[in-house]
Amino acid sequence: MPSEKTYELNGFSLPVVFKDGVIQINGPEDLQRFLSADIDNRTLVLVALIKSDYLLRTNQALAIEDDSMIVEIWGHVYASHFAEALKNLVQMHLIEQMADFIIHRADTIDCGERDKDNNRVFWDLLSNFKGLILEFLPNELKA
Repeated sequence: MPSEKTYELNGFSLPVVFKDGVIQINGPEDLQRFLSADIDNRTLVLVALIKSDYLLRTNQALAIEDDSMIVEIWGHVYASHFAEALKNLVQMHLIEQMADFIIHRADTIDCGERDKDNNRVFWDLLSNFKGLILEFLPNELKA
């Protein structure tokens, strides 16, 4: 069932892979730049498009709440951004290795349903604090 679609949004190419109960967003650099302005609305638009296409491709709704998926995307985008900044700030081998691990994990954005993604409970819990999380995110991400 895996298939792929590339969304062209605001001049950015955002490839998404559709799997059974899981979507994977590729192109972390373009995703960061896409979210660099109006992060709340742009993330909402992307999630709505992905979920709509998932339904069209599988005849089933993706069983992930919008806010949970939004917060997970933010978690990946900002974790990668923070780790890269840390790596550039502290020039120690152990810190660089840890930052590389975070960057690699954060750049793989797999949003899965509860039975496919053991982190879904974590993102579902954090989604209750979406508004508060948004307050702490910068208005513009320097990608």
